[in-house]
Amino acid sequence: MASALAAMSGYLMLPEGRGPTPARAHTNAVTFPPLEKLEHYTTVRRGVTREHMLTSRAALDAIKADQAVPTGTHVVLVDYQSDVLHRYLVAQKMGNGIDDWQYQWFRPDRSIKADENTAQCYACHQRSRRDRQFMFTFTDALSFK
Repeated sequence: MASALAAMSGYLMLPEGRGPTPARAHTNAVTFPPLEKLEHYTTVRRGVTREHMLTSRAALDAIKADQAVPTGTHVVLVDYQSDVLHRYLVAQKMGNGIDDWQYQWFRPDRSIKADENTAQCYACHQRSRRDRQFMFTFTDALSFK
């Protein structure tokens, strides 16, 4: 058993391109938005978690008009745990296609948390919310005045 475990460990540590490697986030083109220019369109509460959802007025208007949100749109989840700011999760529409979204995790000081697997964010939103501008809070955005 020990030799099998040692062999497996060695396999998982092969140089890049010669075996599986852990998924890691990387700095991408997502920018941290000017929060003061965004609309707080809903708050989601789950236990000690409070999530403020923000996006632009232009994105909200596009959603209400049943149009694609503009390229450059940010959707921000401001995550509080027990009323303490924990992180910012930012989605940004990078192009004109329906799937042209990228995600980034920012710490409270707005620096990028580079070891976060943001590919999971994209996969989940793409799989279950593609027809709703990739938003789990699409209905809230649609009804926001």
